[in-house]
This record gives sequence, structure tokens and C-alpha cells, in this order.
Amino acid sequence: MREFILKANKAITSGNVNLKDLPGSCGRLDLVCRCISSAFFLSHDIRRDTVFYSVHYGEPNPPVALKFVGSELKRLSPDERSIAIFIKKALSKEHNSKWRESTPGIYHAKKDFREIVLEKIEKGRNVYFLHLRGKPIKDVINSRTYNEIKDRGFVFILGDHIGLTEEDERFLNDLKIEKLSLSPLELHANQCIDIVHNILDKLEYRR
Repeated sequence: MREFILKANKAITSGNVNLKDLPGSCGRLDLVCRCISSAFFLSHDIRRDTVFYSVHYGEPNPPVALKFVGSELKRLSPDERSIAIFIKKALSKEHNSKWRESTPGIYHAKKDFREIVLEKIEKGRNVYFLHLRGKPIKDVINSRTYNEIKDRGFVFILGDHIGLTEEDERFLNDLKIEKLSLSPLELHANQCIDIVHNILDKLEYRR
């Protein structure tokens, strides 16, 4: 299982999504949509072993968490507008502390970023924070270690264009969550997802 948790600092938290202005009035919802596309879509197929979380902290009702489950998704297309329509439907619902399904494979809840991270720790997942100044990912996840750790599943934490706060980073550090780097250059969150999938694909299929 591959899971990604994106903290979306400005992403809208109501169903008032303007499909013509995802970057502006929706708090960079375009970035969230691109991450979802990278997380799931292959050429003529979808990744069924992947779960993606976006935790929205924008106006008017933060936080709201969305969960996308690849094995359950239906009728979703890889373009930003299509994804935004499904997000709009989920954000239009009434949220509480329990995950509730809005459309097949898409869930919503009144959960914050830290709560979701702690859930993954409690389940024994391999949890990593993707960070420019982290240890090179291939030093940690490679052909020697992959078979030993893959059964626990992988969780990767990402920041948006703003990144995580210092308080968030201290929280992850206190949990001893390892920082991993994908590149010496700062990348977009969706690019990080593409690279992670590529690394794990090569290890899984030995190519």
C-alpha cells in the first residue's frame, strides 16, 4: 500500500468551489487536483494500491480532510476540472469526525493533519516526510531494504506551495519520522508523487 498525505494550507473547505479559478479563489485547489492525478492515474488504468489524503486548512471551515481510495474510485478522470468537481461534491457535505463517503472511493471528515499522521503511526506504517534537506530516499528505500519493509506499507507526507509550519515539523520530528529527499532541487508536490511511484515501481517490478 502506498499512501500520501498532503497538507493544503489554503485549500477551500466548503463546496463553494469556482471551477474557473482553482488557483485563486479556491486556495490552490489546482495543486491538490494535480497531486490526485499523479497519485492515481496510469495510461489507461488507475493505481488501486494507493490512498491519497488532502487536509484542507483554507476558509471557511478548517480543517477538512478528504480521502481518495484507488481501489474504489469510479468515474474520476485525470484532468483538474474533473477532479475538482468530485472535490466540490465532497466539500459540500456535512463533516464530522468519522469518514463518510461522498462518491465511490472519496471520503470526507472533520480531521486535522496530525490526527491522520498519528493514525498511520498507530497502524505501524512506514511513515516518511518528503523534505529538500532529508536523507536521499534511495539510502532508505532500496533493493536491499524493500522486501523487508514493504508489507507495512508506505506513507509519504508532503507540503503544498507553502510547506509545513515549524510547529508541524517539530511534531513530525518528535515522532521520529524520517525526512527523505528526492532531489537537490525543490519540486512541486505532484512531481514528488510521480518520483516516489517511479522508485517503488522499479523496486516492485525489478526494472
